[in-house]
Amino acid sequence: MSTSATSRYSSLDENLNLNENDSIIPLRQNIDGQRRVFKKGRVEYFWSVPCETWSIQHFKSWSADNFDYIERNEEYTIFYNTLYIFRDDSVTSQGILEVVKNILRKKKVSGKKIRKPLSDTSNQQEVEEVLEPFESDLSAFPGPVVGKRSIDNVSDMYVDIPLRNDGSTDILEILKIAICEFDQGTIALGSSRSYKSSNHLCVDSMHFVNVPRESTYDAELHRVLVNWLRKIHGYEITGQWHLEQVGDDGDFHNLYCDLTIKKPDSLHLEALLEFLATASISKLNEHFEQVFKYIKQLHSKEIWIVHFSREDSVVTNPYWPSEKLQEKGLNVVHFWHDREFKNVRMSARFRDVTGKFCEIIDEQILS
Repeated sequence: MSTSATSRYSSLDENLNLNENDSIIPLRQNIDGQRRVFKKGRVEYFWSVPCETWSIQHFKSWSADNFDYIERNEEYTIFYNTLYIFRDDSVTSQGILEVVKNILRKKKVSGKKIRKPLSDTSNQQEVEEVLEPFESDLSAFPGPVVGKRSIDNVSDMYVDIPLRNDGSTDILEILKIAICEFDQGTIALGSSRSYKSSNHLCVDSMHFVNVPRESTYDAELHRVLVNWLRKIHGYEITGQWHLEQVGDDGDFHNLYCDLTIKKPDSLHLEALLEFLATASISKLNEHFEQVFKYIKQLHSKEIWIVHFSREDSVVTNPYWPSEKLQEKGLNVVHFWHDREFKNVRMSARFRDVTGKFCEIIDEQILS
C-alpha cells in the first residue's frame, strides 16, 4: 500500500473514532477494490472527508469543486448506494454505522422521489425511495459475474464486466445479464401497443398472435447497456449506426446497424449486434447475410444475431446459420419469453476463445 493510501486510511480511522476492536479493513477492501467503477473517482469523498461531514449536499458541492462534468443525478446515486454498502456490511464500525443510519433515516423521512439508476427510465416512472428494499452482494464484488446478478439493486454500480479466460469481453454473458434487467411491463405492453403479427409462427399454440416488435427489445437493451456499460465502465454504445454503401445498382444505400459495443480506448468494436423479433426462417437467413455488410465498414471482433422471439419452439428447436457463415464468425442467440416476460429461455451457438463451436440449448435465463 502506498504512503498516501496509508495516511488516507489512518486519517479515516481517526475521523471515525474507531475502537480498538473495530475493523473496517474488509469493508475498505470491498469498496476500494471496486472504486474504478465510479466515474472520475467520486467515491474518494468517503476517504477524504470525515464521516461527520457526510451529506448529499456536501457531496454535490465536493463533486462540483473536484470534477469538471457531472452526470445528472450521478452524485445522488453514488452517494446513497455507497451508504447502503456501509450499512449492510457486518464489519462496519459503530461510528460509521450511526452516521450512515442517521443520513438514511433523514432520507427516508424526506420522502424525496428519485429514479433508481437502472429503473424504467424509458417510461420515466418515479418511485418513492424507501430504506428496506436495497440489498447488497458484497461477497460477489471481487470476482467475475457468476450466474444472474441484478443490476437494479444497491450493487448496480459494481456489476463487473463478464470476461472470458483470455480477458476478452464475454458478449453472451453481457446479453444474459442485461436481459434480466429488461422492464417486464415494457415488454408485456409490446404485445398490445408496439406489436406485429406472428403470422404462421406458432405462439402459445396459436397462429397470427400479436407479439412485440423489434424496436421494443432494441430500446430496452440500449437503455440497460448505456446505464451499465457506458455510464459505469466507459464503454461506447451506439444504436442505429448510420452507414452508406454503394449497391449493385451503383446507387448509395442507407444501412443501419442495430447496436455496437466498444471498449474505451480500443481500436475495434467488441461486438456488432443485429436484432430480430419473432422472425421466420427466411427473415433470419436474410439478416444472417445482411450483418456482413456492416462488417465491411465497422471492424468488430464479434458478430451476433440476437433473436427475441415468442415462437413456441425457437429455443427447443433453434435455427442456425450455415456452417460457412459460422466459419466467418457469425454467432447467434435466440431468446424466448412468455407474454409477461417473466419466463425467459435461451439457445445459442457461438465460438469460444479457442475457436471451438459451442452450443447451448434451452437454458433458463429468467423465471
